[in-house]
Amino acid sequence: MKAFLTGATGYIGHQLALELARMDITVHALVRDLESPKIPEHKNIIPFEGDICNDHAVYKAMQHCDYVFHTAAFTNLNCTDISCFYETNVLGTENILKVALELKIKKVIYTSTLSVFGPSYKTVPIIESQPRLTSYANDYELTKSMAEELVERYINKGLSCVTLCVTKVYGPGLNTFSNGVNRLIRLMLSQRYLLVPDRLHVSSNYVFIKDVIQAHILAMKPKVVNEKFIIGGENTDYANLFELIKIMTRSKVKIIKVNYKILRSVFSILNILQVVFKMPIKIRPQVLDALFVHRVSSSGKAIEKLKYEATQLKMGLEHTINHIKLQS
Repeated sequence: MKAFLTGATGYIGHQLALELARMDITVHALVRDLESPKIPEHKNIIPFEGDICNDHAVYKAMQHCDYVFHTAAFTNLNCTDISCFYETNVLGTENILKVALELKIKKVIYTSTLSVFGPSYKTVPIIESQPRLTSYANDYELTKSMAEELVERYINKGLSCVTLCVTKVYGPGLNTFSNGVNRLIRLMLSQRYLLVPDRLHVSSNYVFIKDVIQAHILAMKPKVVNEKFIIGGENTDYANLFELIKIMTRSKVKIIKVNYKILRSVFSILNILQVVFKMPIKIRPQVLDALFVHRVSSSGKAIEKLKYEATQLKMGLEHTINHIKLQS
């Protein structure tokens, strides 16, 4: 069996490629740079050079494959250029779907995000049938939603697809910008003081990386077709998450709560100064807005139909903390 995979140098794609390879599946991994140190290494992983927007490169790498795993996405919320999001998340996805349909791929498994649903209404869990209740907060949410619409369009054309809407992922793996929980653990292990917004009551869903990988494997089941699943773990608020990490790491860090509006105003001013002096923008106010809204969800459908199982938050954090300590 062969599988075409995008995003092999990313957090989810890297580990998914390795897991598929361990299952004796030959993985055709499309990567932009064949010299990247982030390319997973295994005898069953074959890197192909190319970009997902290049139909020739995609066609060459996807040939003779049975399944497609599309995990690649542009996620940097600090970017102010919508074309970066649109080209990768929309045009790139359409290119993948177009070639998959042409090559009669058995199934495309598309990695999406819980963010497409927008914030949850307070602590009412988001489920797959829920419509979006708010306008799009950033270009990432918008373009991932547009990509999901493309998936539906290609399902109507006869392509078998499964969409996995992943919540906030954490756990051992590549150190990426979008992995907020891992970054928080590193800060709490190394800093004496930690400034945080005073919205610690905000709740989100957190999912362990190994569960995300397993969900992708389960989505390969022949009877699972043209479905959309929320792939998550436990719901908790920031106050509990911070306390858990602090206890489990035995950190002495002092958490200082700062008024959210004041902190957001400070970041707005810093962004203006960074633009004026042509400095790299570190955190835009929009990133704070995306992080500090309720994103509570349920994976009941995945549990029922995929036989999906989620790791308890404490257990997942323990594995993650041990991994990070070993890296330090």
